[in-house]
Amino acid sequence: MANRGGNQRQRYGRDGESAAAAYLETLGYDLLERNVQCGRWELDLIARTGSTLVFVEVRSRSTSRYGCPSETVGTRKQAHIVNAASLWLRGRRLAGPVRFDVIAVNWEAGRPFCRHFPDAFRSTF
Repeated sequence: MANRGGNQRQRYGRDGESAAAAYLETLGYDLLERNVQCGRWELDLIARTGSTLVFVEVRSRSTSRYGCPSETVGTRKQAHIVNAASLWLRGRRLAGPVRFDVIAVNWEAGRPFCRHFPDAFRSTF
């Protein structure tokens, strides 16, 4: 039984990332990479809008009963995302404007609803 729950959560996560990627593309973002492993950490989505690189953390929930999925991106998770982004940038010798966004995906009646939080947190690297 526990395994099915884990698989269901993984499916919501994977499908949520796909919904978030499609959402960003409708806004004109260029999707560069998905699910990038950087050291011990993973970056969900990396996109570009104009000259700004955007690192996007995607959080999905099947119900809003326990609050907005974005509330689960605390300071520890933010630090992991910043560390991964720093490694990714160094590996590609890139510099320039960087932004950290969060997209919360709630599943309502089996369909994803994306709520975008641009510039959700900041870092000085």
